[in-house]
Amino acid sequence: MIKALALDFGNVISEPHDETVYGRMAALSGLPVAYFRLACWKYRDEFDAGTIGGREMYRRVLADANAPGSEAELDRLAGELLIEDIGSWTRVNAGVTEWALKLQAAGYLLGILSNMPHDFLEIAGSSVELFGKADVPVFSCHVGAIKPEPAIYRVLIERLGCAPEEIVFFDDLERNVSAARALGIKAFLFTDLAGAKRDWETACAESLRA
Repeated sequence: MIKALALDFGNVISEPHDETVYGRMAALSGLPVAYFRLACWKYRDEFDAGTIGGREMYRRVLADANAPGSEAELDRLAGELLIEDIGSWTRVNAGVTEWALKLQAAGYLLGILSNMPHDFLEIAGSSVELFGKADVPVFSCHVGAIKPEPAIYRVLIERLGCAPEEIVFFDDLERNVSAARALGIKAFLFTDLAGAKRDWETACAESLRA
């Protein structure tokens, strides 16, 4: 029997990433838009795992581009780029939030499993309703592991107190879905809320027949 719903944050709980951010970063720094489309992800795993902060990440991004400026100027710019980065993820999908809370009210455990840096939680975490209401929020920066590493899924399973096959998980990246399935979690690729609802109902029906 299905006992828990677990959700990724980016592009699932959140609305799709606001890619206009790269233009704002370019305007702030004088570097090309195309540079940020790649550079913003170069150090993302370390950022999400909590081993570096956002300012350090963007200091590296600027250093890689040989951006001009004093140490103080580059540090200030790194902070501004970080704020733009975080802001590009803050739009929340109201429909997903409402659906998740309804399932929680119906008796299902609600988990979050997200590659999430400390900076987002500190600056914008309080604005995400599900972060405060989830029964089990698992953030990569708190556990030192990122999806699709098996360790972070095991933390979710342990904290929910469910068997893997009793958990339905939605993520927007196929590699993260595949890693969850490898551990026995009923995982699905999230494309939209209507599809997620169908996948949820299918998983629940199949679990009753098992």
